[in-house]
Amino acid sequence: MRYFIQYPAGISELIVDSLSRYVDDFSIHYQDDSAMIFESTSDAARVSSIPFAKNAFIVIAEADRGRIDDSVRDLTQVLKGQRFPVIPDSPRGFRVMAHIDGELSSVDPAAKQGLERLVSASTGGRVEARGMCQEYWVIGRLDMGEVLFCARLPKVARPKKARGAVSYELSSMFVMASGPSPQDVYLDPFAGSGSFVTARLEAPAREIIYSDADLNSHRDGFPGEMIDDRRVRLLSEDALKLPSIPDGAVDVIVTDPPWGEHEEVPMPYPEFVSAVSDSFNRVLNPETGRFVLLCARRSSQIFRESLEGVSFAIDAAHEILVNGHPATVLVGRRGAGEPAGTDAKGVGRRAPHSPQKPLLVGMSTYRRAVGRFSQ
Repeated sequence: MRYFIQYPAGISELIVDSLSRYVDDFSIHYQDDSAMIFESTSDAARVSSIPFAKNAFIVIAEADRGRIDDSVRDLTQVLKGQRFPVIPDSPRGFRVMAHIDGELSSVDPAAKQGLERLVSASTGGRVEARGMCQEYWVIGRLDMGEVLFCARLPKVARPKKARGAVSYELSSMFVMASGPSPQDVYLDPFAGSGSFVTARLEAPAREIIYSDADLNSHRDGFPGEMIDDRRVRLLSEDALKLPSIPDGAVDVIVTDPPWGEHEEVPMPYPEFVSAVSDSFNRVLNPETGRFVLLCARRSSQIFRESLEGVSFAIDAAHEILVNGHPATVLVGRRGAGEPAGTDAKGVGRRAPHSPQKPLLVGMSTYRRAVGRFSQ
């Protein structure tokens, strides 16, 4: 079956590395900064559970791209006599919307009504202007010569994030980039609202350690599964000291240290970065320790040099935006050679690879849009 997913911009290479952990026998037909079309033998329920997908769809039909109204009419013709997929837990009502080049788009009412009548005749559903219902999207992307007609898959409800917290999709992606193993002792020493810890709960682990000096101020906002899961240990400790954690006791760290822009740090920022690196060096397993670190883009080189200075290797650096702020994700491990560990299914983990050029979030899409406009 063919699927379309949307994900946070700038993590395309991480997506390719991680998707095989969630779907079987997949092949990519299209990919850009924030979306992908792929074929897979996995069913819709599996695809809808991909944690780093903002939206997931079944592709029902395609038509050549032209003016949006003409494309909608063409899709209506293509869909005649075509079988619509059964969507798990789909309500009877539905709505049709157009999402073109990353934005909702208006459609000529007559063209839209013709498509709605066909959907209604094919599914037995009725058009709902608002409220919970099945959504069918007409989707166009800047680099695609076709438009898609897709059925949106239901999404797992998540607790509301704290203000400024990293999104669940990005948190899940960073956890996947760490190559999670069922035997992991996992640590987030700057855990804050618990976004990364919550994402790590989705995969097997020996122990999941939350640590933050301000634990008490965050505790009331924790989701229930984080409180109830016996694998989770909550610590209120200085991330630079972590007195409760023995040397070399941690397999993997995924964390987002203070960026030094709005949060206060107890020393000049370069010294803080050095202290973070020393803390990583002490608690991470001396042979197989690995990490994923999110930092301000302007501080990425300081972190890289500091971590490499205590004998860590940086396998990849991905430039992204987090809540509108330029950021870098550093993926690293102990020493040289192949990283150790297995993925969440127990499959051997591939070494991450560095992109040939920075993944500048949104910029390539922006350049393509400007080019198309100028033409």
